[in-house]
Amino acid sequence: MRTHVATVLAALALLACAAPAAAQDGNAFDGLPPAQQATPEPTAAPNDTSQDVVGRNTLYIIAGTLLVAFVGIGWWIARDARRALPEHERQRLDHPNDPDARPHRHERQAKAKARAKSRAQRQARKAGRKARR
Repeated sequence: MRTHVATVLAALALLACAAPAAAQDGNAFDGLPPAQQATPEPTAAPNDTSQDVVGRNTLYIIAGTLLVAFVGIGWWIARDARRALPEHERQRLDHPNDPDARPHRHERQAKAKARAKSRAQRQARKAGRKARR
């Protein structure tokens, strides 16, 4: 019961505050003084004697210089990186299609031996499966 009374009193208090707002004509800015007119600020005259004009040829010269500088830096970095490589890696880069320059994990004989060993293991597994049947 007390909550009902408190709710009704709160609603009445809110409605009492809204009554003066409803009495206005719908314009909340009626009581404000009128805004003052701002005087326009004078504009500065353009200065035609500026020396900041950069020609198109100057921009092309700057762009060409930057391009040459970047290509030169890239070439220098690549040259330095090749010098830091071990000899066998450098040969692999210099001759990419040479089979002798490619890195091998095993010699040819070792690879042939490993293939024979795995073939023997495969045949042993196959024989074991036949024996279990």
